[in-house]
Amino acid sequence: MRRLDRAFSTSQRTKQPFTRGDILALLVVAIFLYAGARLAFNAPAVIYGPKISLEISALPWYTLLSVGRMSIAYGLSLLFALIYGRTAAYSPRAEHILMPLLDVLQSVPILSFLPVVLLSLSTVLPQNTAAELASIVLIFTSQVWNLTFAWYQSLTTIPRNCAKPALFST
Repeated sequence: MRRLDRAFSTSQRTKQPFTRGDILALLVVAIFLYAGARLAFNAPAVIYGPKISLEISALPWYTLLSVGRMSIAYGLSLLFALIYGRTAAYSPRAEHILMPLLDVLQSVPILSFLPVVLLSLSTVLPQNTAAELASIVLIFTSQVWNLTFAWYQSLTTIPRNCAKPALFST
């Protein structure tokens, strides 16, 4: 039995049950929960959706709106991925914070963002604007993780001496 105790024990013992980082993380979570609750209290009791026309002549307009939302979200995702991935790839200190943060955010289901984003935006913006921005935010969150991880991976796996193709070398 003593042999198993030694096999599963760790040699590192912490003196404190909570470190400053733990307390800071709990404080940040508590602040976000409080801010979300305050925003939820100010949300309208009933949110009416837009009037949707079922006429065939409205289809091009709805298509244009959908493509516009997706284009805006893609542009923002691409910009975010290029900046975030490059920062994480070339700064070792930033990499230790940014990549685990991105990994945790990626694991949150996209539809769980919907109530928080929509309620938060509807308290500070008109409902139609809030719905449009919420859809852009949700499309952004569904695209950004893959783009960022792919860009980061490509920056970290290509060797530095292979950055210049042989075709262009002198």
